[in-house]
Amino acid sequence: MRFLRGLCRMIFALTFILSGVLKLLDPVGTGLIVKEYLDFMGLLFLEPASIVLGIALATAEFVIGICVLSGLRIRIVAWVALILTALFTGLTFYLMRYNPISDCGCFGEAIHLTHTQTFFKNVILLFFAVMVLLGRKRATRVASVWLEWTFIGVFALVAVSVALRALATIPQVDFTAYRVGNSLDELQQENQARYETTFLYTKDGHTEEFTLDNLPDDSWTYLDSHTEQVGGSTRMAQVDFTLDQREGPVLAVTVYDPARLRPENLERIDEFCHVARQYGQEVVRYGPTEEYTLADRKSLMTLNRGNGGAVYFNDGVIVAKWSNVELPEVDLGAVLAEDPDVLILRERIREQLYISILIAGVLLLMVLMRVLCKAFVKIR
Repeated sequence: MRFLRGLCRMIFALTFILSGVLKLLDPVGTGLIVKEYLDFMGLLFLEPASIVLGIALATAEFVIGICVLSGLRIRIVAWVALILTALFTGLTFYLMRYNPISDCGCFGEAIHLTHTQTFFKNVILLFFAVMVLLGRKRATRVASVWLEWTFIGVFALVAVSVALRALATIPQVDFTAYRVGNSLDELQQENQARYETTFLYTKDGHTEEFTLDNLPDDSWTYLDSHTEQVGGSTRMAQVDFTLDQREGPVLAVTVYDPARLRPENLERIDEFCHVARQYGQEVVRYGPTEEYTLADRKSLMTLNRGNGGAVYFNDGVIVAKWSNVELPEVDLGAVLAEDPDVLILRERIREQLYISILIAGVLLLMVLMRVLCKAFVKIR
């Protein structure tokens, strides 16, 4: 029984940590999901705070996972974890039953589950949460109360720092369909859902299925038909970005919310475009208003989370992305002269390094917490 409780506790904690981190790495995307929830719940007045609410929820998940894993304030956190998981389970049952939104967003853009998969995942987590609650009295207090709350605050600060870093620029790890290295042509082929219709006919008491290319003669009697998806994906059905020029290098400036750009942001964009054209590069400004090449706002937010940022394409392949504050107007010549494959590889390595540093940092912080508790705190 002890092993089972420990296993449930570990799986529950790691699931919450993973869910929280994936949301924190992409706060803008998390805000879009929260906005969809607020829309169908009729809480439209909270939409301006959707990103803040998303960061708060992701931070709570991350901290709860850390607390369950390490035992920080476990007697209180166990109840919070159970209540939160029960709410998630009820919500996902509603999603499974009525399908008001397309994606639950449990793991951000990194992992997509159907509503049914999400519901049963939460049912399992609810069982784990009950096991954590039942075993809370057997847990040994890590440190004094004030020190445990201090460590919780430190972990919360780490979580918020990750989100604010991504919010100030662009996500350090991109899980969207438009990540560096992906091709627009391949994305359109993969994301285009393909369906097949099967027709049901009967003859002389015998029932058989036929496809559209293999229909029976008039001696058969039609009974019914059903259509099912046989390929592709509907996940990106409402996020479709097209690029008129697919050959050679193209710089796409993406502005999904012009009203929020400050004068210095606009000046930086103008300077970037001016420098790019001096190098003979094609520059297209995409936005939701007539002063830009028109594009869907959600598509632009998916292509580049940074408002007023830029995306470097080469032969329709995404080579690099920059936020508004990172536009390389000074080093643009060197970037454009670089081999696109090298830039893509460098970005993938940078993402892996960031993830490794983040994981190592959290683990180091947990180890440091244990060392400090043993060295300076007498547990009663």
